[in-house]
Amino acid sequence: MKNLQVLAICLLLLPSVESHAGLININVFDKSGLSSTQADFFDKAVNFWESTLIGTQKNINVDMQIKATAPAIDGQGGILGQAGPRGGTFYDGGVYVTQGIMEFDTADLDALETNGTLFDVILHEMAHVIGFGTIWGLFDNLYVQDSGEYLGKYALAMYREEFDADATFVPVDIVSRVGTKNSHWDENWAGGRSDIMTGFLEGSTKVSNTTLAAFADIGYIVKLNDGRIIGVGAPATFSLFLMFGALLVRLKKS
Repeated sequence: MKNLQVLAICLLLLPSVESHAGLININVFDKSGLSSTQADFFDKAVNFWESTLIGTQKNINVDMQIKATAPAIDGQGGILGQAGPRGGTFYDGGVYVTQGIMEFDTADLDALETNGTLFDVILHEMAHVIGFGTIWGLFDNLYVQDSGEYLGKYALAMYREEFDADATFVPVDIVSRVGTKNSHWDENWAGGRSDIMTGFLEGSTKVSNTTLAAFADIGYIVKLNDGRIIGVGAPATFSLFLMFGALLVRLKKS
């Protein structure tokens, strides 16, 4: 009976155990100027990033609000629009984006939807809002402007695993125009031009583990394409499982 009481007390204490990891929620709002099918692509992009970025490494919950609109700017083929972070929660050593915008010329959105590349563009631009290439400078030892050498430990480890075992950095574009340079993988990197986070959309795309790992470098817990989790030590649930496993063995022996 005493052993059962001890077990019950431990179970009651379970919710109070701190996991040292926060939750992430992404919400796209406004959506003025978007057709229903275009709005669906934004929702699918949210689902992708929320299923990939499964938590934060800090004990900070992130509620990311992204304003998405499609105004008439200058017609098809001119200015596509703008996307990026507009606010965040700062902590010692970094920041989590909490506010962002995604604004696209409605004529360009229609053309992208027609040629089948709209989802890729939205996924790419949402990555910039979350922080890819836009907040690297707010973290130590990730990227020095105009160096072309990304040094984040998680992305570099994946780059070595996937593409170049001897690499000392992940190549970043420094030859394109402002807006593309210093915020995308280099077009000629070993990962190929089809990666979603190179600067130019060319045919079918992929999202490499190297690209996903770059989000671990800015504080997220990331689920890779093969199911591995990076950006965290032993998960709290696993640690608790071990604790209760040891308790149950002890109860059985007593």
